Amino acid sequence: MLSMISYGLTDVGRIRKNNEDNFAIENDLLIVADGMGGAAAGETASSIAVDTITSLLKDIPYSTDDAIAAAVKKAIAKADDTIKQQARIDAELKGMGTTVVMALRYGDRICLGNVGDSRAYVISGGTGSGQVAAAGPVDANAQTAILEAVDLNSPPPKNEASISRISQDHSVVMDLVNSGVITEEDIRTHPLRNRITRCVGSINDNGADTSWHTVKPGETLILCSDGLWEMVHEDIILAIVSSSGSVKEICKRLIDAANDAGGQDNITVIAALFEET
Repeated sequence: MLSMISYGLTDVGRIRKNNEDNFAIENDLLIVADGMGGAAAGETASSIAVDTITSLLKDIPYSTDDAIAAAVKKAIAKADDTIKQQARIDAELKGMGTTVVMALRYGDRICLGNVGDSRAYVISGGTGSGQVAAAGPVDANAQTAILEAVDLNSPPPKNEASISRISQDHSVVMDLVNSGVITEEDIRTHPLRNRITRCVGSINDNGADTSWHTVKPGETLILCSDGLWEMVHEDIILAIVSSSGSVKEICKRLIDAANDAGGQDNITVIAALFEET
């Protein structure tokens, strides 16, 4: 049986005046939302999304995979409706919306739901019993991670750590990647990188994406807004997670890394470590 140890942090970054991100950790439910709309509208949209989804899913019992996925879609759709209603009532909130990436855990599996370009990553492998079991003291304030040179002619180590994105961005640039026009490496510098094609507050007919992921002992799940992944490359995320001693340290060091890289947006991170009990 697996236990889940989770922690979350949010930061305004170095450029923005207010933080439009919100997050929640409620029992086995994890949510990150990145609001948009200007002034207080983005903060309002992300708050509505987090509160609505939490109220509908925090105590939902497991029935079947299809029923849980449908409940996740319904909760996100309810948040979409509520945001639209509030925008109709208050003209200053017109056009507000938010991304959502969430995970609902049942035993050794998680049901993911997402809209927009906030992301979910899974980090697997590493040293010892899990990738956050540090071999020695770790400086949580370290600005960079040191990676050992790899001999390409040698067989890979048995516990080599890896990072996988398990959510699908709803964005113009990801559509270009999927069409073969650009590569994923081009996303961070592309002039259309901030254009999303779907958000909560303006969900198209497809609604939210849902999927299931089976976690293994020692894996870490990262949910984050684009303020992290646009600033910090996946290799550095992997290195920080692999060399940190706790989920709290992971979140702090990832936010520090994003700010050290410029902190051009709000930054929100949830880290969840799965351990065998």
